Amino acid sequence: MSFAQEIGNPVLTPAQAVDPEPIAAGSSSRTTTETVTTDIVRDAGSESSDEGVRMSPAAARRFARRNMRRTAATPDLVTSLVRPPSPEAFYNAQDANGHVVQRMPRPVAILSQPYGRRHADAGPNRRTGPLLPPHLCSLDIPKKYGGSCIFDMHTLTYVSDPDPNLLCPICHDPLVDPVTTPCDHTFCYRCLRRSIASSPSGTACPIDRELLLWVDCFSAARLVRTQLNCLIVKCPNQGRGCERELRRENVEKHATTECRFREFTCPDTTCDKKLRAKPKDDECHHKEVDCDMCDDKVEETDKELHLLSCPQAKTRCQACWQLVCRSQMDSHHDLECDGIEVGCPYEDLGCPVRTIRGEIGAHSFTCAFHPETPSGVVIRNQREIIQSYSDLTSQFRDMQLRQDETAKRIDEALADGRKHGEGGSGRNDSVFNDNRTMQDLDAGFEEVHQNLTHLEARQSMWTLNQVMPIREEVTELRNNINMIRMHVNWLLNRSREEGRIRAANTTGPTTGIRRDSSGDGPPILPERRRSSSADMDVPRL
Repeated sequence: MSFAQEIGNPVLTPAQAVDPEPIAAGSSSRTTTETVTTDIVRDAGSESSDEGVRMSPAAARRFARRNMRRTAATPDLVTSLVRPPSPEAFYNAQDANGHVVQRMPRPVAILSQPYGRRHADAGPNRRTGPLLPPHLCSLDIPKKYGGSCIFDMHTLTYVSDPDPNLLCPICHDPLVDPVTTPCDHTFCYRCLRRSIASSPSGTACPIDRELLLWVDCFSAARLVRTQLNCLIVKCPNQGRGCERELRRENVEKHATTECRFREFTCPDTTCDKKLRAKPKDDECHHKEVDCDMCDDKVEETDKELHLLSCPQAKTRCQACWQLVCRSQMDSHHDLECDGIEVGCPYEDLGCPVRTIRGEIGAHSFTCAFHPETPSGVVIRNQREIIQSYSDLTSQFRDMQLRQDETAKRIDEALADGRKHGEGGSGRNDSVFNDNRTMQDLDAGFEEVHQNLTHLEARQSMWTLNQVMPIREEVTELRNNINMIRMHVNWLLNRSREEGRIRAANTTGPTTGIRRDSSGDGPPILPERRRSSSADMDVPRL
């Protein structure tokens, strides 16, 4: 086996071929070949190259995982699964001289719709936050509104201990409807909503206390949800005799429709119906009763289950996490829900911003289209001027049409007069009236033209009055900045001079004190610099 085969069959590209001209100029072919071979061996001993040493994709992935450095606050498997490292970041290439060139990681393609985020053109009723609908048990519906009839995924019993990286940091149970925060931490849907709703310090991540908004959270990656669904759990009816063990994604269907231990026998011997829960007495519970909220006739056994669809019962709003009456959910979204995306109050003035209702109040105070702000005043005046200009333009167009019609009638009247000779007095009166109409139209046109000129002059004057104070303030700010810059330069120069004097004084008495040339006179102290003089004129702020 040759040396090239031992290092991985290196393949030289045309860019790595030896140029014959430099060899002829003074460098030998043997020396160049040894240099290239040495670079290849160095590359093979350190990192793999896409064009040098061949490495299988599996080996490249193992190398990437081995050299990966975590940047998250906690070593979380879910975090690493959300944004896996690309092995391409560890591939190297060689330039024409045979040197290793580190490749920059390729940017990830930007999707038209980011996973778990909203469309840019989302409608006003589009729910914000994670796009995947949560399980009913994640909505945390109270028992008095039918929450006890919901299959609870949080109370399942697992056959083996789950991977610690798949546990929720809040409840320490396997994740249910996992939601990932912008800081790459993953929680249960219900746990995170409870934390945001009950946090006394505001909306912050429960782990690193970073600012957290529900609209910025997104559903966890498909790989994470697949791993959670593959967990093996026991049937909730194991206490009654069911010994089935199945995947978590199938346990709800089995426990609610397939398990033969899911129902209880009615205590009444004359009733052959089944009960969903263990009866508390020996009476039959299949009689019809009135719903406490909507007065509908339902069986007593289905009374709590009916609350999950009762129009008068409350349910959880997925946008703002408030309990709202089911029949009033639409009006709640239209009027008061803080999690629904709405437009700016000044949308009719041209503001294109759309955000959730809870943040629209803070935006309206800083909106550039607010009527009380300088920009809002300018925009309002410009809109009024544009509207006036549009009205005048339409009037001018109407006058032109009327003028054209009048001119056409005059031409027809003159043609008839020439054709039939001298006309009567009635025809002369018609021509006279047409001439008067032409004069009125000309006068109206002049008036419209004067109004347009006046409006343009007003707009120019108003703009000048608004711009002049701003220009003066900018000039004053520039002067202040220049003055501060001068003072800073003076302070820096003085600090440097004092440092030099201090360094000169610390070198010893031989360098700080000198005598005259005769050596008999008194010692002569070094002169002070002008910058350190006590009577120097110091600029003042």
